[in-house]
Amino acid sequence: MLPPAPISCRDNPLGHLPSVLAIRDLRRRLGHALHGRDVRQEEVVRILQLDPLAVVRGLRAAAAPAFGPPPPAWSVRRLAERLGPAPTRRLLQAQPAATTGTLALRRLWLHAIATAFAAQDLAAQTGILDPEEAYLLGLLHDLPLWLELVDTSAGTASPPVPAAAWIDHWQLPPQLTALFATRSAPAGHPLVERPTDATALVFAAELLADLADFGHPGEDDKLELTSAVLAAADKKDLVAAQRLRRQVEGALRAFGLDPTQPEPDRDQEHPLLPDPGGRRGDLHDVVLRILGCARSESYRGILTALTAAGLRYGDYDRALYVRWDHSTQRIFVRCKADSSPRRLAMTTLLPTASEMGALREALQGERPVLIGAELGQRRGVLAALACDELLAVPLNRAFATPAFLLLDRSLSQEPILRDRDTAMATTLGMTGSLLIENLLLRRRRQRAQKFALTDSLTRLFNRRMGLTSLDQEVARAARSRRPLTVLMCDLDHFKQLNDTHGHLQGDLALRATAEVLRQTLRRSDTICRYGGEEFLVVLPDTSPDEATVLATRLFTAVQSRGLELGLPVTISIGLTDHRPGDTVESMLQRADHALYASKDYGRNRFSVDIDGVDEAPVASR
Repeated sequence: MLPPAPISCRDNPLGHLPSVLAIRDLRRRLGHALHGRDVRQEEVVRILQLDPLAVVRGLRAAAAPAFGPPPPAWSVRRLAERLGPAPTRRLLQAQPAATTGTLALRRLWLHAIATAFAAQDLAAQTGILDPEEAYLLGLLHDLPLWLELVDTSAGTASPPVPAAAWIDHWQLPPQLTALFATRSAPAGHPLVERPTDATALVFAAELLADLADFGHPGEDDKLELTSAVLAAADKKDLVAAQRLRRQVEGALRAFGLDPTQPEPDRDQEHPLLPDPGGRRGDLHDVVLRILGCARSESYRGILTALTAAGLRYGDYDRALYVRWDHSTQRIFVRCKADSSPRRLAMTTLLPTASEMGALREALQGERPVLIGAELGQRRGVLAALACDELLAVPLNRAFATPAFLLLDRSLSQEPILRDRDTAMATTLGMTGSLLIENLLLRRRRQRAQKFALTDSLTRLFNRRMGLTSLDQEVARAARSRRPLTVLMCDLDHFKQLNDTHGHLQGDLALRATAEVLRQTLRRSDTICRYGGEEFLVVLPDTSPDEATVLATRLFTAVQSRGLELGLPVTISIGLTDHRPGDTVESMLQRADHALYASKDYGRNRFSVDIDGVDEAPVASR
């Protein structure tokens, strides 16, 4: 048995006509009606309810496995809520479609809308289904016929793929596929009887649509409306049909789609739901946009700008930044942009063999590669994202886990063209790679600087950094005349602790003391390991009275921490403040003098050397 042939958006019938409202005159009418209006999300949903083909694309995107399990029942409104406002609008922004034989398509379109309204009303009367769910079933009940007519109108030379194969490939909701499997009139459900299930309800809605003069193209063959069935329609049914006709005409008229109204001037075309942010741009715009985050301190900022640029300037519906782990052959999604707040439920994807081959080709050739799906594909990245083609752009190929930018247009169904899209995608990849490498180099430099200025054991600043900070604060205090206090701290009997308990326990005591200092003091204070078991603390904007409170908290907290560790850990502290004419050396000398006073008085305490006070020790008890 031969493997399934690859398919792309060019083979997809919805690629030829992604939206009924893409038919030129309908698009012109709708654009004219919406011109100058502030079209809100509620109106977008109402427009989408008039476009069966756009709803099919939206269903497939909304039910993508990567975004989690689908809801138990679908409606057009639920579809729009799951996608979000911007992607919902994107469904209706298809380019004008050049099709032939649109008369049959138009008749089928009106029949679908009429059936949808009739099904909604019948569901409200009978309670069989939620009315909005019934509307969706009525709108899409003829999808196989739609696909046949779209293939015919596109005039493709290659043999068309059966509609059933596409429906199976798209993994549409089971309520719909069950409806497609039963297209004959249910026995025992003539028009005058109350329908008892979804199939009977939709069939009854079709009959009402026919009574309202919204029949199928070639309805005599399709619906087999016998004279007996038509005769069964009573006055109540005819009144309902008249009401249905007014309902359909009103819905069309609200958006300028009433075929009985004159068509607007062909020279006055207006954009349909224009994107306020604009789409597409030249390579210069792309580079400037991404380089705007060159000073970002996080990968997230760069990746957000990179994926957003793919949407804005590449006219893609979705952009994913992923990492590919060669050892496990898995793809890890790190960032997503699709103008939607919905989150990915699957951030780890397992590519198929053909997808992995395409990724390797992109890495080896250092160029974007188009990945196509296979008909009926249920596994892999494309199946998880519910798309038929992805453009994989390699980034940082020399890294141990290379990255890719995955771009797709599954919502708009606009094909990805090598000649038009490769240059833009390559620019995105190269610029993103440079920014990521630049951030990596900056982080390495910052780590090197940090190691040069910190003590590896305690992770505090080292002596050099402490003295630099003290020098700066002395100069600032001299200029501003704001208070400055310095503490010199020393672990008591540290040599004896090392000799008795070992050097590992001595290191533990140093780390524990450093942690107490970090937790007790402010972020604006400078703490450094001055040497051996000595610590220097610089307290800017701190008066001696405030510093004595901190010193008391410090030596008591260190003693408590030592008791927790089962080690005799205490500290002695010397305190001094800034005086006019002081230098770094003079302050350190006084602080050291006060420290030795604490040791002379028995340790585990602090002493002060400030104006008016000299060597006044405060003990722990």
